[in-house]
Amino acid sequence: MANTFNTNTKTELVALRAAESAGYLTVGSKSYCRDQLVGKRNGGQAGKGKSYEFVIRDTGKFVEGPDLTGQINDVTERAVRLELYDGAVPVQTNLIEGVTDVEWDKEVAQPNGQKLINGIVKHFTESDLGKQCTAFVGSGFVPLAKASAHLKSIADENIYGFIDPMIQAVLASNGQQFVAVGAPEMYKSGLIGEFHGAEYRASRFMPAVSISDALVSQIGSATVSSYADDVSDPTLGTLTLSGVTEVIPAGTPIWIEGVYATDTVGDKTSAKRAFIAVADSANGAVKVRKVNFSGEGTKTLCDANGNELEASDLAGKKVSCPEAGDYFTGIVRIDGAMEFDTLDKLDTSNAETKVASINGVTVHENRAIDNIKGQNITRWDCVALAGIVEDRGVAYVMVK
Repeated sequence: MANTFNTNTKTELVALRAAESAGYLTVGSKSYCRDQLVGKRNGGQAGKGKSYEFVIRDTGKFVEGPDLTGQINDVTERAVRLELYDGAVPVQTNLIEGVTDVEWDKEVAQPNGQKLINGIVKHFTESDLGKQCTAFVGSGFVPLAKASAHLKSIADENIYGFIDPMIQAVLASNGQQFVAVGAPEMYKSGLIGEFHGAEYRASRFMPAVSISDALVSQIGSATVSSYADDVSDPTLGTLTLSGVTEVIPAGTPIWIEGVYATDTVGDKTSAKRAFIAVADSANGAVKVRKVNFSGEGTKTLCDANGNELEASDLAGKKVSCPEAGDYFTGIVRIDGAMEFDTLDKLDTSNAETKVASINGVTVHENRAIDNIKGQNITRWDCVALAGIVEDRGVAYVMVK
């Protein structure tokens, strides 16, 4: 029997629950790749996404004077690598379950919609760690205020924050609170309020970071030994620090003396460029996102005069990190810094396939029947292409 594509109650319930809880992926995101996804199907193998590249054009340089001689710059292109990821939740029931259990939709479809999107959001939240060019650390609302002020200064866009819910608890314990924000009912999930022009949502998959006194002491006297791209992973690099033996936890930002972040067209800002550890790092070898240096495309860092830097320019510079303590984290980003798309079609051989799409979140139901064992096997899939595409428009925050 040929596959059929239509909606049913269970699929719609799964998609609705997924859409309600997908704020990290859908709020303030753009569909840059929608046209480029035509003809593409499932993600990669089980547990592995399929890498996908597309191009964002960068800008030329500002110059003074009317003379064009020697001032024409080629438009630079940079590849943005994102992952086409297939998340799924399978459910197994007996053949008469749908007839005898009138609460099947609520007991199975809705909670599994939550389970499906939780897994996908967790995956992409973790994969976005370190894709931020700035980091702001402190107590109370200070880091959030600095993050939104920085982003306002570089782009005239709406600003959205996604933070560990414990940050709200920390603020409440200090007598502070977000300003309430009205929103349509189905999109309220996770929305906690507004502060300093940014709209904040709870995102419980943000990492917690614990920085020890011993690590702070070692980094306080350390310098950069080198930076090198990772030969096994084109998305990563290694920043090596001298004299550091303590483990540097994932999510720890490292600042380098005299190295500044740029805005979205490559001009210098007043904020230090953050190098954020994407994994627990030992012996001073900090795994960070790949850095584009002079001549390599989008300019994300510069010196105090706004000049481009080579990797070798970092050697010998002093470094610093946040003070010791336990931190809850989050990100604040400008509208459009995030790409999010879901696939409309899957490659399946099942006899019965259904689909529902709500708020850009497309969920596929694939159902097989085992008449020998007397079982229904129902699987809900959501194949997503997502990730931060403009790291200069994203700030990392740490609150304690």
